This record gives sequence, structure tokens and C-alpha cells, in this order.
Amino acid sequence: MKLKFTAGVIILLIAFILQFSLATAGRYFDLSFAALITLAFVLELWELIVLILVTVLVLNWQPAVSVELGILALFPIAVYFLRRFSELQLWIKNLTAILLGFILLYAAVAPRMLYSGAFLADLVIAMLFGTVALFSLKAVYTM
Repeated sequence: MKLKFTAGVIILLIAFILQFSLATAGRYFDLSFAALITLAFVLELWELIVLILVTVLVLNWQPAVSVELGILALFPIAVYFLRRFSELQLWIKNLTAILLGFILLYAAVAPRMLYSGAFLADLVIAMLFGTVALFSLKAVYTM
């Protein structure tokens, strides 16, 4: 098992733990979505797909597929394929992808939430988590 993939699994586990712990306290943040978007910049496609499938299984163990899960699964794959088309620095591409992903997710699921403080809080926390995760992965990636 490669070190990048192991680091990606650890980051996703941290996202799950934080997301579920904060949810029990009444704070709902989509940290696993931010983690998957960030992982799309450094992992191989098969590694990303494995982590997406694990995320979908953890977040929804029911047989029905929803719009949220479709976006959660497909947007990181789109980021994976589009990651090389921009000349921006990696951290700027990561923040832009998280911003666009969250706008797409909220626009598809709850468009009125785009104008709320909850969306802004979710976005800021996700961007912070994604940035910390990216720099952590970048340190592992350059090893």
C-alpha cells in the first residue's frame, strides 16, 4: 500500500470523526466532501474511487441513491480529470474546487441555503479542513 493512499485514508477518517462528532453537537459540516475533493488532487483514480465508495457506504447505508450522494461521488472524479487544466497553484485549485463543489451541492439540494450563514460556515470550515489536508498530503507526496 502506498504512503499517499494511507495518508488519504487517515485524512478521510479524520473527516468522518470530526463530521460525526460535530453533528452530535448540532453542527453539520460536510468535511468528507471537502476531503474527497482534496484527495482528487493527489491520489490515483482507483484510490480515489475506493475512498468515494467507502464514503458513500459510510454516509448512506440504505439502497437508495440521492442527489447529494451523486454529487458527492461524481464531483471529486470530475476534479480528478480537470486538475491538470489549470495553471494555478495547487492550493488555489483546491480552494476553488471546494467552493464550486459546495455551491453545486447546495444549489442542487437546498438552493435557499446558499444565502444563509450555515452555508458560509460550512464552506469556510470545509476550506480550512481542505487546506490543512492538502498541505499534509503534499508533505507526504514529496517524501
